[in-house]
Amino acid sequence: MTPIAVIEAAATFLWTYAALAGASWLNAARKLETRGHIPALAELLGNLVPAMILLVIVVLVGALVGLPSVVVLIALLFPAGLAYGLHMSLRDLIDHPPPNATLIRIGLSLIIGAGVILLRQGG
Repeated sequence: MTPIAVIEAAATFLWTYAALAGASWLNAARKLETRGHIPALAELLGNLVPAMILLVIVVLVGALVGLPSVVVLIALLFPAGLAYGLHMSLRDLIDHPPPNATLIRIGLSLIIGAGVILLRQGG
C-alpha cells in the first residue's frame, strides 16, 4: 500500500466519522428548545475555529517554506479538525450520552469507510 493510499484511507475514515458526528449533532440540536439552537451553533463554531486556524497556519507555513507535501497535511487536517470540533460540540451538547455512543460512531465509520474505500478501488 502506497503512502498516498494510507493517507487517503485515513482521510476517508475521518470524513466518515465527521459525517456521523455531524448527523448526531444535528439530531441532538433538533431536540433542543428553539432558544437553544443559536448557542449550540455558536458552541460548534467555537470548537471548529481552533482546528481551522491550525489548518490556515499549516498552509501559510507550507507556502512560505515551500513544502511540497502541504496538500497531504491539508487532506488530513481538515477532516480531522471537523471531526474533532463536531465530537467536542456533541459531547458538550448531550448531558448524558449513551455509554458507548462514541465507540459505536467509530465502529460505524470504520465499516462505512472501508466500504467506501472498497467501492472506490472497484472491488
